[in-house]
Amino acid sequence: MICPRCGKDNPQGARFCMNCRYLLESEEDFQGDEKNSNLAKVIIGVEAVLLIALAVLFGVIGNSMTKPEKILENYWEAREEGDWNRVYDCLDVSDSEFLTRQMFVNAMRNRAGVDSWSMEGESEEGETKGFTVIYEDTAWDSGKPQEQVTTLVSKGRNWLFFQNWRVTVEDLTVRDVTFYLPVGSQLELNGQEVSMEGVSDENGTIELQVPQLFSGDYQIKVKKEGMETYQTNLTLGTDDQGFEYEVILRPSKKLETELVERSGAALQMILQNALSGKDFGTVSELFSETAIESGEVSEQYNEIKDIRSDGRIEGVTFFEIYELEGELSPDQTGVAGQVFMEMEGQGKKHYVSEFMGVLSQDISEGNLKLSFDFVEENGQWRLNSMPITEEDIRYI
Repeated sequence: MICPRCGKDNPQGARFCMNCRYLLESEEDFQGDEKNSNLAKVIIGVEAVLLIALAVLFGVIGNSMTKPEKILENYWEAREEGDWNRVYDCLDVSDSEFLTRQMFVNAMRNRAGVDSWSMEGESEEGETKGFTVIYEDTAWDSGKPQEQVTTLVSKGRNWLFFQNWRVTVEDLTVRDVTFYLPVGSQLELNGQEVSMEGVSDENGTIELQVPQLFSGDYQIKVKKEGMETYQTNLTLGTDDQGFEYEVILRPSKKLETELVERSGAALQMILQNALSGKDFGTVSELFSETAIESGEVSEQYNEIKDIRSDGRIEGVTFFEIYELEGELSPDQTGVAGQVFMEMEGQGKKHYVSEFMGVLSQDISEGNLKLSFDFVEENGQWRLNSMPITEEDIRYI
């Protein structure tokens, strides 16, 4: 745009000459700009009012949605409907191996919702609020009104501005649950495998400690190679704090057959070596460390060894066992990783007897009933006690 006063070429739309400051716009143009400026001010004002209104609305809605009374309402309405996913959303819980959403929903799957509920009172202490709730639960409480204090705790902020109120889980959990399991086994709770890393074991038993577990129904499954799968249902209530549960596994048919065969072979080895005058060390590999450390099995072995005869003195020269059969003992109580066998067979004893100074060779036969106690040690099944004694042999 050319300035009519000084002839300066100014940018298009300039209001004043950049050289002499001469007014380049017409009066009409000036008024139009002024109108545009006023419109912009109006628009800015409307936007400011809208932002303030939205902020107020956000505060009102956010406060109503996050206040502790609303969280309490959400929690009990979800329980009334049996919607355990929604109940979990209200809880103050950090996911861990045993406190997961899926573990909670599975534990509560058979629990019916409450029939009705009402809030009767409240208390407050710091960042904690307690609400007294009266409810009816016919499935669990025979329809009688029950009273419970539902505690909410403030856990930081939601959306930067509102307190994050959550329901504490003390009324829904069991603390210090311990499972005693055979070494090498795998525990499943409601179909979820439990990590067995770092658990302590002693005498063939794993001690699995669970610091906190949701109360409710659990399907317990324990699996181990060579053993029958153990499966049962267990219901834990909030009064089961410190609950202990021991699992004893029964051998599979295959392992039972193997142990019967091992029993016969071990028995023949013990008798043959003892009656040949060999030391206990030649059969010690058959026994567990616990049995050896007790000293009892070596003492019983030496008692058998002491009744042997080389044919020149009274005593046993040979002992034969045949038609040996066995099965699991009906009572398999004991430590995890321990198996009891009941064996029956025929015993034939060759011995030297003396009468009036004369030695003679004799044979006697009889029934034998023997008990075998096996424990698993370092992946091997070993005898935990002496299966035959000097008395068993003497009275054949």
